[in-house]
Amino acid sequence: MTVLRYVVLGIAAAAVLGALALQMMLRWYRSRTGFGGDRRSGARIVGSDTGVAAPVLLRDPRLGLRGRPDYLLALEIQGRPALVPLELKPGRRSRRIYESDALQVAAYLVALRATAPDAAAPFGYLRYASGTYRVTLTAALAERVAAIVGAIRAGREAPEVHRSHAIRGRCTACAVRRHCDEALG
Repeated sequence: MTVLRYVVLGIAAAAVLGALALQMMLRWYRSRTGFGGDRRSGARIVGSDTGVAAPVLLRDPRLGLRGRPDYLLALEIQGRPALVPLELKPGRRSRRIYESDALQVAAYLVALRATAPDAAAPFGYLRYASGTYRVTLTAALAERVAAIVGAIRAGREAPEVHRSHAIRGRCTACAVRRHCDEALG
């Protein structure tokens, strides 16, 4: 009976320590990303690829596009409920949006529009360590996403694909650099 009591106490202590560790990790995550679900904004997390909520897969079957934003928020826009993707880039400190990040959010917006046309917001958010930016899905941006998806598909079928940039740092960090005969430097 005494041994059983110690086992139960040990399990209870482990559960308490686990809950404390989880709370500390969540606090660290919120301080690092600046996001913890701001209740004052009226936003509610309905999906997350970070483990905070169940992930939501967005799909556009016409383009063959699919993805999971870091957060899918439900909020009210002009009196109507809307879904808004939020992508986190906590390591970025920039005063401007990187084109690749804007295209990623735009791709989520295109897929969201196909997945939930009545609830899709016309914009999404991009959160850097230096601030939060709004990305609005314009017709030109949607066309750019479709063109990039088409180029990627064509590249997968092509017998040879050439380097698409002149950025030395990008080549240095590339995973296939040692196999590339167009590497810079």
